[in-house]
Amino acid sequence: MLLAFASFGAQQVSAHGYLVQPLVKFISQNIDITQYSSTIDSYKLFPDGTFNTDPKINIASFMEHLKKSPYKSLKAMINANQVLVSKDATPTCGFTDPDQTHYGALNDTIIFGRSPDVSIAEGFVHPGPCETWCDDNQVQQNMHCDEAYNPKSGGGGAPMPIKKAACANAKRLTFYWIGMHGPTWQVYVNCVNINGNTSKSGTGSSPTTSTTTNSQTTPSTTAPTTTTGQATTPKATPATPDVKNTTPGAATTASTPAPVATTPTPTTASSDVGNEASVSADKCLRRRTRD
Repeated sequence: MLLAFASFGAQQVSAHGYLVQPLVKFISQNIDITQYSSTIDSYKLFPDGTFNTDPKINIASFMEHLKKSPYKSLKAMINANQVLVSKDATPTCGFTDPDQTHYGALNDTIIFGRSPDVSIAEGFVHPGPCETWCDDNQVQQNMHCDEAYNPKSGGGGAPMPIKKAACANAKRLTFYWIGMHGPTWQVYVNCVNINGNTSKSGTGSSPTTSTTTNSQTTPSTTAPTTTTGQATTPKATPATPDVKNTTPGAATTASTPAPVATTPTPTTASSDVGNEASVSADKCLRRRTRD
């Protein structure tokens, strides 16, 4: 998004239009509220296009090049290429301030014009495409909005049917219009909060992401604690085998004296044999004496 600013004469910026139903609110009272908020250099975007002739030829060339481009919507093309014309403008909502609006559910029609009184509000004063979004849902698009929506009577605002059901749960409605009557395209971006939304972020997508990030961080912090606890348990386990290994050692030591205790037994048996030999010798001596 280019944020350079351009200056334009009063005749170029006066009396173009804004969203009158639902009615937008503006960021400042010191601006022309019907002024476009940014521009796009058509030849810088599509160098081989034809954009300096009759508006219908300009739009036909634009449609041909848009189909071949990476942009799938006016919204995407505007966000990537617009140059703001004032420091008061924002790339997302132009000169409008959605935080001043808290509308309820939408009707099935929105109106573009130059006065809150839709009966006298003139519609689209230049040929060009327009597009409407409810959050991330595209609910309206036309490449010839002046022809498609301006009242045939020539008076009053330009009513545009939208896909109301796609806006049922949305928080913000954003409207885009590009005046393509010359090679420097004039871009209008208007926003209002809907369905009672009071969030400054509009769609509220950023808080959801933060919550998800935080919830993912917490388990990662807990995981090492659990791992440490598991690592401590195996250290206690080897201690038990050490005790068991000591016990068999004691049993082996106790059995060692057993052979020692057995050793005297043969000794006792040898004494008996010796006694028997002494008795036999005495008997022989007695026999000899008698003889």
